[in-house]
Amino acid sequence: MLISKLDGKNGAVLNRIVQAYGFKQKSQYADQVGLSSSNLAMRYKRDAFPADLVVQCLLDTDASLNWLITGLGEPPSNVNRENLKKSSAVSDLGENINLERLTIDKGELKNNGELVFDSRFLADSLSSQSDLVVIQSGKTQYIVDRNYKAIVDGKWVIDVEDSVSVKTLSRIPVGRVKVTSADSEFECALSDITVLGFVVMVCE
Repeated sequence: MLISKLDGKNGAVLNRIVQAYGFKQKSQYADQVGLSSSNLAMRYKRDAFPADLVVQCLLDTDASLNWLITGLGEPPSNVNRENLKKSSAVSDLGENINLERLTIDKGELKNNGELVFDSRFLADSLSSQSDLVVIQSGKTQYIVDRNYKAIVDGKWVIDVEDSVSVKTLSRIPVGRVKVTSADSEFECALSDITVLGFVVMVCE
């Protein structure tokens, strides 16, 4: 079969998958296939082609592959309820999440491809607002959330005078912060540093 035009941007394929199951709410679909709401939200945010969910949808519904991928043609008219009761492939195995990997090299962040994680490994760090990235410094890899609400005490990736590093920050009144690492410690105004993300997990 020739598929002429892929229409998968901005979650279009995911939206058609939800429609194919006959659900009006994305949360209903997530419950059906065993995805957490945060994981489904992450799929929308990453906007990658959901091949595994497309395959499951083809098994569960009478949706055509061409319609799921391109939006051309007629949407499905019914759902195979017997198959739906049996489908839980996503919940049993977890889903893979690709995270961008950056390396700190002489104070600069450089792109270093991607790493694939099982979503269950990141369950405590995932939310619909998460913007996770892997940042490697030396032999240590840090899973960092770039979408943080406030600067709190903890380990952060920061930029000080155009040099990126991983440091421990401790807030000090008023508007100041203590910056600590294994080989240095100093205090400065919070405005003197640029905070790039909060470390949510350390992999050594």
